[in-house]
Amino acid sequence: MPHTAPVRLPIPADAAHERDQRDSQQVVPAPTPIERIVAAQARGDWDAVTQLLEQHWSSLLRTSRAAMREVVNALPDAVLEAKSRWAAARQYLNFAPDDGRVRPARFDFEAAQPNDAGELIDDLAQYTGQTAHERGQGHFQSAATIAETAIEAVNQASSAEMKTLRPLLPGLRIQWATSLLFAGDIRAALTEFEVAYADAVAFDSDRMATAAAGSIALIHSLTGDLVLARSWLRRQPTALNGGFEGPGEFDGGPGDAVTVMGALAAANIAIDELNVEEARAWLAKDPGDEVAPEQWALRLGVASRMEVLSGDPLAQSLRNRAAVRARPAHLVADGLNGWALSFSDVGIRIALRDVRGATEAIAALDAGDSELHRQAALIARIWRLVRAGEHVQAVAVMESVPTDERSLRVGMELLAAATIIHLSAGAKARAAELFRTLTTMVAEQGFNGVLMRFSDEDYEALCASSGVRLKVREARRALVGELHTTAQAAVSDIRLTERERVVLRHLLQARKLNDIAAIEHVSPNTIKSQLRTLFKKLGVSSRDDAIKVGRRNPGLWSDVGL
Repeated sequence: MPHTAPVRLPIPADAAHERDQRDSQQVVPAPTPIERIVAAQARGDWDAVTQLLEQHWSSLLRTSRAAMREVVNALPDAVLEAKSRWAAARQYLNFAPDDGRVRPARFDFEAAQPNDAGELIDDLAQYTGQTAHERGQGHFQSAATIAETAIEAVNQASSAEMKTLRPLLPGLRIQWATSLLFAGDIRAALTEFEVAYADAVAFDSDRMATAAAGSIALIHSLTGDLVLARSWLRRQPTALNGGFEGPGEFDGGPGDAVTVMGALAAANIAIDELNVEEARAWLAKDPGDEVAPEQWALRLGVASRMEVLSGDPLAQSLRNRAAVRARPAHLVADGLNGWALSFSDVGIRIALRDVRGATEAIAALDAGDSELHRQAALIARIWRLVRAGEHVQAVAVMESVPTDERSLRVGMELLAAATIIHLSAGAKARAAELFRTLTTMVAEQGFNGVLMRFSDEDYEALCASSGVRLKVREARRALVGELHTTAQAAVSDIRLTERERVVLRHLLQARKLNDIAAIEHVSPNTIKSQLRTLFKKLGVSSRDDAIKVGRRNPGLWSDVGL
């Protein structure tokens, strides 16, 4: 058969147009789910955003987690309040690891809708969103009440519901426990954190386990059970930033929102151990307010203890004041925040010998109704009486505290106070006996900070009479020497004129002579004259020395405390 060319039929114009359209559609792929979500976000169509997120949640977790996190973090408050499961979803995305280890069924909208606990999951998500919102507003008692409602709902769940719920619970429980803690209910918070830790370990959630264990360690460090605190720090998953065996092994730089409580606990423990260098190293691992904003008052509390032990308490007081003024009043006065700030204030004012300010700060602690408030106020009140020589009143206060209400920290502080009281009364044998008991507990717990309550003379006399020798002796002696040097610089009997006080305040703010004269509307010669009389009264010859004396003695330039 002869070869013939194929016959090409003409293509109608309409058909050609359809082919061109089809070819162009093949060239331009359809938008991916995350692209559609971002486009909806750009035009402010939040209904479309949330619908697409629910529809594609599981696949987005695998393919577009970072972009998904940005979108969920951008959801407006109205969306979060209308459907509070999105607040829980936001919490999850900010905590979830980026390496693909996602907990089973965690916010898996596609798979988890038809299950045995669907309605309960929605209720718990709503409770969790509400408690986080209330806590963020400083309504700590309200947040705790909602958390208790959520916990009770879980306690009443059926076995079938619990089977579905358990993978979801670690992150939710941490939110509830955090609300209880910030309301000051440390016992209930401790129980809930422990359950959260067990669930997190069971479902291989390293980050939730780290958050729970760090929070538990912090609570024990506050109550003085340092053995348990260290134990819980060691139970944090070591895969995160090299673990918490020590700051030298914490090689990942500053932590994040789940490591912050553990870092603060480790710093707090190091302060009680009188390990200044380690405490500062752990404080350097605190991620700060931008990463972990809720802990702002706690970090001020730990930093204040550090500066009182070895540093600059006046500068820390000014930092504390600035932090408080930068926040609304409802975040300052109540719950754990209120305790941390008042507790810090007491320590700083006592260190600066600001008697009036210390009395006001102790009264603020007394006004709180949490266990932490009561314990801190008790310790401060007893030591104020002991230092004032009012030993009969101090003993009466000590005897009024039931044994079952004494934390380990309170118990060791009371033992130290009783030792000093008996030593002052000449009962040396009894004082030595109490000192032996105290130092046994100190050695077990590492709570060396309580030994700073003794003067160097009393401490050496008690060591000699009791036969006790502790390894911390040299560290304590160095710190006592530093505090003694500061105390020697006290000039509480000096009385400055109002003009001299004003000039000293200007010096403390690093102002130069001409600047002070301009601010006060006087001549530089007048300021020079006032500086000469000021230096003479302070017994110094330079502005730098005057500043040092002023920083150590705020009573010189302030009538109403800091």
